[in-house]
Amino acid sequence: MAFAEGIRQEWYFNKEVNNMTLRNSTKQQTDASNFYAGILNEINDRIEILNMAINGGMNLTAPFIREISYLQLRMMCELVAIGCLVAHGDIDDTKSHNLQKEFNAEKIINRLEHLHPNFYPHPVRLTKNGNTTKMERIESGFLTKSELINLYRDCGEKLHRGRLKSFKEKSDKMMQPNFSDILEWGRKFIVLLEQHQISSLDNLSHFICTLKYQDTNNRACVAIALSPIPL
Repeated sequence: MAFAEGIRQEWYFNKEVNNMTLRNSTKQQTDASNFYAGILNEINDRIEILNMAINGGMNLTAPFIREISYLQLRMMCELVAIGCLVAHGDIDDTKSHNLQKEFNAEKIINRLEHLHPNFYPHPVRLTKNGNTTKMERIESGFLTKSELINLYRDCGEKLHRGRLKSFKEKSDKMMQPNFSDILEWGRKFIVLLEQHQISSLDNLSHFICTLKYQDTNNRACVAIALSPIPL
């Protein structure tokens, strides 16, 4: 899958501060922002597949709608985890052989938690006023780290046909055309990623991300924001 590049911008926090030096983004940061934008675009596509399945666009019965939907949710969990690895590629330990080959979202998240407690995306609300952009943090309603891990485990269970002992009971549940749980998980993903910030370990570099940016035909946009450094 080819990753489409998002628009790159450089934002500066507290630009008009005395005795501070402004910085330009590094090639590593620029490459990482493009890679991360591609991951967000894949998440966008998987959300569309999930919505299409639930809204009847695939002409499937309830069991297959649930199966396809939970597959998308599991993949989205993995993409968030891998995206965090990409965004924090400046941390040396993220380049370790074990992390580079790991696909398990829970293991990646647990390892990143140890390396950088604030590694996880944080949802924000961006409001433009002329040349100024105001950013407010969102504190509820999004997919938390612990919820992502629980969802990842739950998807693993739901994507198996189950044990013989519980086979019929599980089959009966799968036949029910009630997808409120899937819709709620999808909503939490959107609140988390629609507009969000990822901050570096030193809290001086930030990715400011939009899942669907109007100027890029509703594809992802990742801006690099750099805090000034005291002289």
